[in-house]
Amino acid sequence: MAEAVVGGAFLSSFLQVLFDRMASHEVLEFFSRWKLSKKPLMRLKTSLLFINAVLNDAEEKQINNPVVKDWVNELKDAAYQAQDLLDEIATDASRYKLEAELKSKQRDFLGLKESSGGEKPSPKRPTTSLVEESAVYGRDGDSEAIIELLLEDDGGGYNISVIPIVGMGGVGKTTLAQLLYNKKLVVENFDVRAWVCVSQEFDLLRITRTILEAVSSSTGDTNDLDLLQVRLNKSLVGKKFLIVLDDIWNENYLDWEVLRTPFKSGAKGSKVILTTRNETVASVARTVQTYHLKPLTDEDCWLLFAKHAFGNRESKAYPNLELIGKEIVQKCNGLPLAAKTLGGLLRLKLDPKEWVKIVESNIWNFSDCESNILPALRLSYLYLPSHLKPCFAYCSIFPKNYKFRKEELVLLWMAEDFLLHPKRENLEEVGVEYFNDLVSRSFFRRTSGRSSCYAMHDLLNDLALFVSGEFCFRMEADNSYDLSGKTRYFSYSRRKFDAYEKFEAFHGAKGLRSFLPSSASLQSACLGTKVVLHLLPELRSLRVLSLSKYWNLTILPDSIGNLKHLRYLDLSRTAIKVLPDSVCTLYNLQTLLLSFCYSLTELPANMGWLVNLRHLDISETNLIEMPMLMGRLKSLQTLTSFILGKKGGSGIKELGEFQQLKGSLSVLKLENVVDARDALEANLKDKLQLNELILKWGGDTNDSKKDRDILDHLQPHANLRRLTIENYGGTILSDWLGHASCNIVSVQIRNCKYCLFLPPFGQLPSLQNLSIEGLDGVVTIGSEFYGTVGSESKPFASLQTLRFKNMLQLQEWLPFRDDNGGAVAFPRLRQLFIQNCCNLTKGLPDSLFSLKALVIEKCQQLVASLPRVPVIHELKLQYCNEVLLNELPPQVLKFTISGYDASVSLPMGNNHCLEELDISDCPSLRLLPSIGEADALKSLSVNNCGNLVFPMHRCYPSLESLCIRSSFDSLVSFPLELFPKLNHLDIHGCQNLHSFSFSNQGRLQHLLSLRSLQISNCSNFVSFPEEGLPAPNLTLFRADHCNNLKALPGQMHTLLASLQDLSIRFCPELESFPDGGLPSSLNSLEIHSCEKLIASRLGWGLQALPSLRSFCIRGFETSESFPERELLPLSLTSLEIWNNLFLKSLNGDELLHLIALKHLGIGRCPNLHSMPEDGLPTSLSFLSVTKCPLLKNRCLREKGEDWPKIAHDFKNAITEIELLKTNSNAELKIREALQFTSHSLRQENERLTRLQSESLYTLADQRTKCQSLKELNRVSDERLHQEYEHKKSMDLLKRDYMTMVGVGGSNPIAHEIHCQMTRSKMLVFPCQ
Repeated sequence: MAEAVVGGAFLSSFLQVLFDRMASHEVLEFFSRWKLSKKPLMRLKTSLLFINAVLNDAEEKQINNPVVKDWVNELKDAAYQAQDLLDEIATDASRYKLEAELKSKQRDFLGLKESSGGEKPSPKRPTTSLVEESAVYGRDGDSEAIIELLLEDDGGGYNISVIPIVGMGGVGKTTLAQLLYNKKLVVENFDVRAWVCVSQEFDLLRITRTILEAVSSSTGDTNDLDLLQVRLNKSLVGKKFLIVLDDIWNENYLDWEVLRTPFKSGAKGSKVILTTRNETVASVARTVQTYHLKPLTDEDCWLLFAKHAFGNRESKAYPNLELIGKEIVQKCNGLPLAAKTLGGLLRLKLDPKEWVKIVESNIWNFSDCESNILPALRLSYLYLPSHLKPCFAYCSIFPKNYKFRKEELVLLWMAEDFLLHPKRENLEEVGVEYFNDLVSRSFFRRTSGRSSCYAMHDLLNDLALFVSGEFCFRMEADNSYDLSGKTRYFSYSRRKFDAYEKFEAFHGAKGLRSFLPSSASLQSACLGTKVVLHLLPELRSLRVLSLSKYWNLTILPDSIGNLKHLRYLDLSRTAIKVLPDSVCTLYNLQTLLLSFCYSLTELPANMGWLVNLRHLDISETNLIEMPMLMGRLKSLQTLTSFILGKKGGSGIKELGEFQQLKGSLSVLKLENVVDARDALEANLKDKLQLNELILKWGGDTNDSKKDRDILDHLQPHANLRRLTIENYGGTILSDWLGHASCNIVSVQIRNCKYCLFLPPFGQLPSLQNLSIEGLDGVVTIGSEFYGTVGSESKPFASLQTLRFKNMLQLQEWLPFRDDNGGAVAFPRLRQLFIQNCCNLTKGLPDSLFSLKALVIEKCQQLVASLPRVPVIHELKLQYCNEVLLNELPPQVLKFTISGYDASVSLPMGNNHCLEELDISDCPSLRLLPSIGEADALKSLSVNNCGNLVFPMHRCYPSLESLCIRSSFDSLVSFPLELFPKLNHLDIHGCQNLHSFSFSNQGRLQHLLSLRSLQISNCSNFVSFPEEGLPAPNLTLFRADHCNNLKALPGQMHTLLASLQDLSIRFCPELESFPDGGLPSSLNSLEIHSCEKLIASRLGWGLQALPSLRSFCIRGFETSESFPERELLPLSLTSLEIWNNLFLKSLNGDELLHLIALKHLGIGRCPNLHSMPEDGLPTSLSFLSVTKCPLLKNRCLREKGEDWPKIAHDFKNAITEIELLKTNSNAELKIREALQFTSHSLRQENERLTRLQSESLYTLADQRTKCQSLKELNRVSDERLHQEYEHKKSMDLLKRDYMTMVGVGGSNPIAHEIHCQMTRSKMLVFPCQ
C-alpha cells in the first residue's frame, strides 16, 4: 500500500479517502435503496487502485516532466469531483433526502480520466528566515565578530549603527541574529530591545507598532502612524537600544528613512541589526560594513544534521548511517535549514535503505530556477508520509509569517477530510498527532513568546505553495487573474472594505473548498453584501467558510443550506443577529464559531439536527437560552456556553449527553434550573477533559438551599484548572471547593452576596490565583479561610495573586495562627489587591516575603501599617488615608497615591529608585520629592492638587513625562529648564499659568528631548517665549481652549524643525503665526474656532510647506467661498472644511489644483448650495458631506443637479455614491455619505507618470517620502484611511448603520444601501 511506505504520494492519502467513501454504509445504502448497479463503483475502484500503484513514481517525475505533471493535476481535479459527489451521496443518504440525479451522478463517476490540461508553474517567490530555537553550530566566529560591532559606541559618525547580515535563504541569518539578541553581554549593554520580523510586506505601521510595544508599556492601539512615531520617539529618548529587523526585502531608501526617523532620539551606541538576502537592501540601510554570513562547514553541518537525525543517540554507534549521512550533508551545501529539515526527515530511522534513498534521489539535480525551493526541502516533502502531504500543502493558504494555533489548523484539516481514521478514533487526536509529526520534522516551529502559536519558515511556506500548485490560491494584491478552475483552497488578505469586485473571478472556481481571510491584525472590516448573498451560495463544494470580523454582516441567506459539504463555519466577531433555519440542514457541519457576535440572541430551533457538530463556540454572545434537543449533539467536544431558559429550551440534564466535552464550559442562568436534582445528571464530575468551568446565576435568588444543592451537584473533576462562580445565592459555598485533593490553579468568586463564610481555600495545594469579589455577607475572614494543613504544609503554599474587591461588609481579616509557631501563610504571594472594602478596619497580613505589588483602594476605615516586605516594586494607595505610610519602601519603582487629605509631603524615606509617581486628590499636599529623592523619576502625574507648590529651584534630571491636571494653583510661569530630559509635557486646567520660561544660560540644551507639548484649558495663559522654544525634536504641538493666548513660540520655522502635527483650537486672541511661518516639516495642521487667526489666513504661507498632507479648518465665518487662491499647498492629500455658516460655494479652480487630494470632508455648512462647476480633483478617493442640507438633493446619484459635476471626467473612478438617511433613533447622525473609489491601476499609473513629469509637488516629508508618485498615492491612501477612522468615531457610526440596516424591509433607504454595497469598493461613514 502507498500509505505503508515513507514518501507516499499526495494522492495516495486522498484516494484512500475515496476508497473509504465507496465502502461506506451510506453510499452502499444509496445504491441499494435505488436498486442501482454497483458496477460503476467497482470499475472506479479498480481504476483508482491501478493509478495508486504508480503515483509514487509519478509524483517524483512530475517535477521535471510537464506531461506527468499535467496528468497528476487532472487526476487530482477528477478525484476532487468524485469526492464531492460521494460526499453528497453520503449526506443525502444519511438524511434520507435523496434527489433523482442518478444518471448525472453515474456520468460524473465515469468522467474520471487523464487529460492534457496544463498547469501554470508556481511563480518564483523570494524566501526569508524565521527565528530558530535549535542549537547553533559553527557560528562562534560570526557571533564574536558581530558582538564586537554591537559593543562599539563609535557608529562611524552616526548615533545609531545599522549592521546588515546578508546571506542566502536557509543559511542561518535569523538564527545568528536571535543568538546575538539573547547573549547576556548584549542584553546588559542595551536599555531596551525589540525584535521585528519584517518579511516581504514592508508595513511601516506594523513595524513601528511592534517596536513601540516591545520598548514601552504602550499597546500601540492606533492606526495613526504620526501618533505611533511620536510615542516611539518618546520611548527611545536617551535610551541605548537594540532593534533587530529580521528578513527585510524592501530596497526603497525613502521607506527606510521614514522607518528610522524615530530611532534618532536614541542614545549614542544604539544598534540596529538587519537581516536580508539582498545586498542592495543592506547598502541602503547600513552605517557599517555589511556582514556576509557564509554557509556552514561540512563538519558543522554534520553536527546539526546528526542532532536532528539521531536524537539523543550517538552517531558513532551507527557507522553505516554516519557514512551515508555525511554524503547527504554534502548535498546540503552548508545550509543549516536543509540539514535540519533532512535530519528531521530521517529522525530515528535506523534502516540504511531509507538513508540511501535520499542520497540516490535525482531530485538533487533539478534546477531551482522555476521554484526557488531548495532541493533539500523538496526532498523532505517528497519523503513525507502520504497522509501528511495534503496537511502540509494546505498550509500554503497562510501568508508568510502567519501565526496559527494547533487547534485551529487541526479543525481546518478535519473539515477538509485530511485526517485518516481507519479505527474510528478521535479525529482531533489524529490531527494533533499529524501536527506534532510535522513539528518534529521542523515543518512547523513554535513562535517566540508566551503564545501557543506556530509558524512556518518562509522557505517551507514557499515549498507548500510550490507543491500545492494551482489547487491552492492565496490572493495577494491584484493577482486574482491567476485563479484557476482547479483551485480548491483559497485565502486572501482582509481589507477594510472588501467589495464584490475583489471576488468576481470565483465564478470560474465552482469547486472551491476553503474560503479564508487571513489578516489577523485587522480588527474589523466591511464585506460587500453581494458576496454573501450571491457568490458564496454558488460555491457548492465549500468545506470551510470564514466571514469572521466583518462588522456589517447581519444576516446569512437561506441558501447557505445548499452548502451540503460545509464542515467549518466561522462567523465570529460579526453583527449577525439570527442564523437562518437552513443552517440546521448542514448535516456535515463540524465546527460553528459564533464568538463575540453580540447581536446574536438565539440559535435556530432545530440545532439538534446537526448531529456531526463537534465544536460550538458561542462565547461573548447574548443568547437567551439553548434550543430544544441540544442533547442530540453527542459529538460535541467544544461547547463554550450552555444557557438555561425559563420556559423552554434544553435543560441542564442535557449536559450529561456531552461525554466528550473539553476546554472551557460556562453554565449560565442557573436560576432557571427547575429541580436541583437535575444538576446531578449534568455529570460534570466525569467530564475529565474540561479545564475551565464557569457557573453563573442571574439576579437574586428566592431559594438559597436550592442554589446550594445545585452547586453541590455540579462538582467538577479534581484536575480542573480554572473555576469561576458568579451570582450564587447560597449562604455557604460547597465543601468540594476547598478539598485538599483538588488541583485547581485559579478560582474567582464574584457577587455571591449571601455567602457568610469563605471555603478553606488555603488547603488547595496548586492554587495560584484567587479573586473574591462582591461577597457582601462576609464580615470576618478567619481560620476557616486557611483551612487545616499538615505539619509540613503552609496555607496558600502556591498562591501568587490574591484579590478582595467590593466586600462591603467585611470588617476584619484575621491572620493565620500556627499552633506550632512555624508555618507562614502566603509564602509565594506576589500581588495583593484590596479594593473597595469600605468597612474593613484591620487585617493586612504580615511577613509577605515574596510580595512585589500591593494595591489598596477605597478602604477608608482600614487602620494598618504597610506589611514588612523585603522587596516591593509597585505600591498603590487610593482613598485609604488611615493606612499608615511612614516612609516609602526603598525598592518601590511605581507609586500611586490618592485621597490622602492630611498629607503635606510624601514620605520618601530612603527610596532613591522611584520611576513613576502618580498623585491625585491630595488637597493638603504641598511638597514634591526633593533633590536626591527623585533623581530616578521618569514619569510624574499630578491631578487636582491645588495647594501643591511647584518646585521652582529643583531639577528633575531623569523626568521624561509630566502631566499636570488642575494643580499647582500658585504656578504662574512654567520653568522648562528644570526638566532637561522631558519628552512629553501635558498641562491642563492650570488657571493661573501665564507663560513658559527658561534660564538664558545654555537654553538650547534644555529641550532637546521634548517630543510632545500640549496645553489646554489654561484661560490665563498668554504666550510662549518670544525667542521661541528650542525644541528641535518636537513633533506634536497642541493648544486648546487658551482664551488669552496671543502668540505662538517665535522662530517656529527654525527652532521646531521636526514639528509634524500642529493643532490650535479655541484660541480667540491668537492673531497670526510667528514671523518666518511654520516649519517645513509640518505634516498635519488643524485650526478650530480661532477667529482672528483664520482672518489672516492669506498670510499663513501654507504654499511653502512641502510636507503638509492634512489640513482641517473649522469654525470660520469670514468667507462665502473657499479656498482662496494659492492658499493651500499642492502636496495636500486631506482637506476638511467645517462649521462655516456663510460658506456658499467651493472654489473649483483651487480644488482642481490639489492634484494629490485623496480625502475631502465638508460638514455643517448649511448655506453651501452646490459643488464646483468644473468638478472635483480626479485623485479623490473619499468624499464626505455632513449636515449640508442644500447639497442633499443636488448630490443624488444620477438624479441630482450636481451629480454630473462630481462624475465629470472621471466616471470610471466612481463605483458608487450613496446617500444615507438615518432612522428616528439615529437623529440625523449620518446625513450624507458620498463614496468613491480610485481609478483603475492603468489609469492611475498614467496620471501619476504625468504628474511626476510636471513636478507639481515635492516629496520632502520623510514620513511620506516614496520612490514614486504611485507609492505616494498608496501611502497617502492608507494614511488617510487610518486618520479618517481615528478622528470620526467609526464605532458609533458603524453601530448606527447596522441599526438602520437591521430595520429590514421597513426602511427602503437601508434596503437600498444594503443592495448597493455589493457593488461598492468603499463605504465612508461621515462624522456628525
